[in-house]
Amino acid sequence: MAGPPTLSRTRPVPSGNEEATAHLHLGDMTDVPCLSVSECNELLSRLAASQGSGGRPPANSDVYLKTREYVGMFSRFKDGKTVTQVDGVSSALLGKGEGGGVSMFERAQLATLCCDTAEEARTLIPSLEGKLDDETLQNVLDEISKLRDFS
Repeated sequence: MAGPPTLSRTRPVPSGNEEATAHLHLGDMTDVPCLSVSECNELLSRLAASQGSGGRPPANSDVYLKTREYVGMFSRFKDGKTVTQVDGVSSALLGKGEGGGVSMFERAQLATLCCDTAEEARTLIPSLEGKLDDETLQNVLDEISKLRDFS
């Protein structure tokens, strides 16, 4: 006699060894461009504005609305010009440093987290260790901090 039927779905097998620790293992997402939360907020705001001006009808799916709410709440930079400036400052690190430099994922994390010190950035983004010297990283963090003060 068999037991009761299983009501839950089987959990899918992980596709790989994805993790963002001291060594980035992003699988298929390794070289994919990444957006900071502020960049995503700007993108969705522009999309909503274009939809309301006679383009496509506004998207009202739960995922879209919850994503807009989330990025609106956690975006550190609200002004489009400031978002562009932060992107420029953080993108200057792409490919710089030892071992191939900063990845797109790390760039997006720096722009999202807005760390105050190089030590804090290395603690929150452990894969930065050994890629940039403290002075270079601190200069970028200071530039981002200045932009945060004016947004």
